[in-house]
Amino acid sequence: MLKKTKKILLIIAGLALLIFVFAPAPQKPSDGKQHIRYWSVSGIKEEIPLSVRKFNSMQDSVVVDWTPLPFMEHEKKVLTAILSGDPPDVIGMISPVAGWSSRRALVMLDDVVKRDNFDSTKFFPALWQEVKFNNHVFALPSHSSSYAFFYNKDMFKEAGLNPNKPPATWDEVKQYSKKIAKRNELGNITQIGFIPHYGNVQTSILIAFQLGVNYFKEDGKTINLANPELIKAVNWEVDFINDYGLSDLAAFMAGFGYANLHGFNSGKVAMMVLDNSFVDQIERYAEKLNFGIASIPAFENSETASMAGCWWLAIPRGAKYKNAAWDFMKFATSKDLQLSEAESMDEMLYPANRFAAGDSIYLNSVKGGEIFYSQMDFAYSPTIVPMAHGVFWREFSMARERVMHNVQSTEEALKQAEKVIQAELDKAISYEEYVNTQMEYPKVQ
Repeated sequence: MLKKTKKILLIIAGLALLIFVFAPAPQKPSDGKQHIRYWSVSGIKEEIPLSVRKFNSMQDSVVVDWTPLPFMEHEKKVLTAILSGDPPDVIGMISPVAGWSSRRALVMLDDVVKRDNFDSTKFFPALWQEVKFNNHVFALPSHSSSYAFFYNKDMFKEAGLNPNKPPATWDEVKQYSKKIAKRNELGNITQIGFIPHYGNVQTSILIAFQLGVNYFKEDGKTINLANPELIKAVNWEVDFINDYGLSDLAAFMAGFGYANLHGFNSGKVAMMVLDNSFVDQIERYAEKLNFGIASIPAFENSETASMAGCWWLAIPRGAKYKNAAWDFMKFATSKDLQLSEAESMDEMLYPANRFAAGDSIYLNSVKGGEIFYSQMDFAYSPTIVPMAHGVFWREFSMARERVMHNVQSTEEALKQAEKVIQAELDKAISYEEYVNTQMEYPKVQ
């Protein structure tokens, strides 16, 4: 395994050397300013980010030149640039930081965080955790999404429920859902209160967090997927689904789509866990929808829980102007800039800076602002197994499917998934340990 890895690294190094030797030398700007290159994933509109425009206008010694990257190719383009020895100075990404830092692709920021007495408490805890690897800081959170519990007040009224009293627990969600659910004369579901496996956030994962789940054993390297908390959470979800029938729910969900065809926007699903940007979706596609926003229900006697990943800014290995890049990153995550961004954005990304998100200007600009803000303090990172992120979510989803289709028991399905995730994690750890013997983390200073 390690011999094969060494050969691959030698081939990559050789290719990178060829690119570096034969690539044409970049032309230096003639304005006498230091130009730093910033690459980030582009959004709906490829407009120069406000952070770039404001940074360039507030001083005259550094210019940030922005390049938008298509989402489907952004990782490939950045990695190729790093290997070629000519990377940008700042990158804006969304994939787990661990996948980059474990390959020594990012500059470690510990020294400048300490040097500048940088206040990391301005970020929500889950987001600050997202940008760390092996207890080192490799990026700064720039934006996130905050989740809350959306509910249709008119559907509540029709079912005889108090439209101003959303469910506080998951068992209440189950009770409310039964009162709201309807079937036609053929027995087909026509509306429902809640569907635990519909949406971006898995209900069973939220419940497991509320129960205090730990996905690792004490050594921090052994996966503990078949744990009592997750088993209990998945069983609750499956029991919920069995009340309606999996095939009936599948037939009902087949008619869902995007925009006005979304289950919540179309008035077919009364309750969902959705993010802050969905408020804008409702305004665009279901402006007459009478809805409320509340905290995510708790399980039994637990507290609420949410999930929050982040977009982040980092300095790639080999960057030429690290200190200028760091200055730009600090500016881009400042309270004032993030407030200005929130006011001007077409895409409603949530500020990673908690002082911006908690400012009255921002809180009053979004329906449910106080709820979204409070939920961030109960958020957990979706990067549960950082060095096997994709495999974790794939295997968990497949395990849950096997349980829902009665192919395996919950414990059997999770244990099977656990083995696959562990194998992937072991490979990642082995590779990271080898890389650790070959090179150190690059630093700013």
